[in-house]
Amino acid sequence: MIDDALINLTPDIVADCPALFGFDPGFETPAFSTRGTHAPDVDETYIFDPATTRAILAGFAFNRRVMVQGYHGTGKSTHVEQVAARLNWPMVRVNLDSHVSRIDMVGKDAIVLKDGQQITEFQEGILPWAVQRPVALLFDEYDAGRPDVMFVIQRILEATGALTLLDQNRVIHPNASFRLFATLNTVGLGDATGLYHGTQQINQGQMDRWSLVTSLNYPPAETECRIVAAKLNGIGETPEGEKMIADMVTVAGFSRKAFVNGDISTVMSPRTVLVWAENTQIFGDPGLAFRLTFLNRCDEPERPILSEFYQRVFGEDLPESAVA
Repeated sequence: MIDDALINLTPDIVADCPALFGFDPGFETPAFSTRGTHAPDVDETYIFDPATTRAILAGFAFNRRVMVQGYHGTGKSTHVEQVAARLNWPMVRVNLDSHVSRIDMVGKDAIVLKDGQQITEFQEGILPWAVQRPVALLFDEYDAGRPDVMFVIQRILEATGALTLLDQNRVIHPNASFRLFATLNTVGLGDATGLYHGTQQINQGQMDRWSLVTSLNYPPAETECRIVAAKLNGIGETPEGEKMIADMVTVAGFSRKAFVNGDISTVMSPRTVLVWAENTQIFGDPGLAFRLTFLNRCDEPERPILSEFYQRVFGEDLPESAVA
């Protein structure tokens, strides 16, 4: 856990957004001049989406509750994380899987040993702990949270919302620099595509409490090529590497169109394209890497369609198996 000295920290500078993010958001954004151990690491190769970045910066600047929605693999959580990293803002990520309970959020009484004696002591959950500190709390997979957990979170969605701990007869007022973000694949209305099992509809009274909702979906092909090339240690700087990455992004684009048209049920995300490129470095064969990265997890009747996409772009048939 973060040391209690964190409670006394406050943003003390104004971020140079044009230098950090490549554009001026139109308002001043506070930041920390010193980098604590719990500020996320900066990824120098990360490429920001201006519209999404501006919404996230508004969350930090004006204490807005910001929700980032989009398909898997688009970098929603990483986007929030990298904004926080450049602001030196301490951050905690919580994945709202089905095992995260109300007790995890609020806390519980626990038996501890003090001065050789067993005593009962209240141990704070992540929510009261974070609310009292200048922390950006990010809820990943927000639409997968359990109903009892979601109602606990609802208490702090108001910008000045206090958190009441009934078991402690205590009211916690949020730290002035506490910020709240969430990422999700749906828009809180459930999943009609079948891609995101385990998600559920979110109480619309709760959705109404999120100040800003922004979408981060698949980037333009040129941007996606830059994202992949930035992660591949200079391979994208050669003509051959640049063409290979462009071809991979083209195949991904075909898969996304086919998905929209209902021809296939699995879609290639930017994350998948990046992993495909990385696996190509390992095996030295984009066709074999494509099969091992993506094709083998697709439904059997859909594989000929995807194989055709690969053949159309790369001008060669896929290898029959993972045996070279």
